[in-house]
Amino acid sequence: METFNLKKINLGKFNHIAFTTTLALTSTAASPCLASVVINEIDYDQPGTDTAEFIELFNSGTLAIALSNYSIELINGTNSISYRTIDLSGFSVDANSYFVICGDASLVANCNYSFTSINSWVQNGAPDAVALYENATLLDSLSYEGLLSGFTEGEVLAVSDSNTVTMSISRIANGFDSNNNNIDFHPGCITPGSSNISGTGDCSAASVGAVPVPAAAWLFGSGILGLAGIARRK
Repeated sequence: METFNLKKINLGKFNHIAFTTTLALTSTAASPCLASVVINEIDYDQPGTDTAEFIELFNSGTLAIALSNYSIELINGTNSISYRTIDLSGFSVDANSYFVICGDASLVANCNYSFTSINSWVQNGAPDAVALYENATLLDSLSYEGLLSGFTEGEVLAVSDSNTVTMSISRIANGFDSNNNNIDFHPGCITPGSSNISGTGDCSAASVGAVPVPAAAWLFGSGILGLAGIARRK
């Protein structure tokens, strides 16, 4: 009888350990992952005077993120020192959404934070960099027009912005981050506050009235299917 009771006690302990382990694993699996905010698109050079510069951040996660401890540092390539700090305190970026920093909000669609009234607030490179920090932790960085140690992720970016063509430097696919600048960033049509599009020109929401053809086709097809479903229900 005593042996039987001892086995029951040991089995109970084993079951308790197994249950605790299972619960811990389940809780870990169920916990939401912290979303990743990345530098998603920049336009540091425009034809003529640089009046429509912007930096776009993208939150690829499922939760909104407060930017209280976030800042953007613009890095001078000659000495690797920040020449401008953009404090993002008081702002947040929604889940699967964008946050656009600009100078003149009348010239940049979907600008969330017009932080300065001056033109040409982003240096034009050879090289320079944009860096995103949370407190003192470097979260993401993009160097352009050359290697900048500490701020070039992976390989040097092969493309640059243009002062003769309307374009931006964009993550394509949108939000994709392999930690390699040359893989992640490509010439893009300007899309502040919306999904990146490969190419050149201005595709911002403020200047695009029509739905792009693939999306329009999808919406049309969805509408036809919806009407067919209603007809069947009637």
